[in-house]
Amino acid sequence: MKVNSKNNLAVKGYDVVAFFSGEVMLGKPTIFHKHNDVNYRFVSVNNKENFVNNPDAYLPEYGGFCAIAMSEGGESDPNPKSYKIQDGNLYLFTRMFWGIIDVKRQWNKDPDVKRQLADKEWKKMNQ
Repeated sequence: MKVNSKNNLAVKGYDVVAFFSGEVMLGKPTIFHKHNDVNYRFVSVNNKENFVNNPDAYLPEYGGFCAIAMSEGGESDPNPKSYKIQDGNLYLFTRMFWGIIDVKRQWNKDPDVKRQLADKEWKKMNQ
């Protein structure tokens, strides 16, 4: 499965577990876990343990690529500060034009349709 990573670091070093408590926090370089050949960082040992025990509960959808771009058949590097937890899943979004325009607005207009489109494209990309 494809994963959006730079230098083997997922989600630009943000703690994927923290998103589920409504926090956007950079993980510490000293608290990390390698999953599917990519490093995930965490703000605490507790968050790391939660991830290790159930990574599928915390992994961002579409390998960490922008959910809107995926719904349109593309890959885009998201801004982790633009995210949404929907149906227990983490979705990341791009901010365009120096961070002024947040494409999450497009997702929020019709999230079920956007998710279906993105799921279809993601499946094609990972065949």
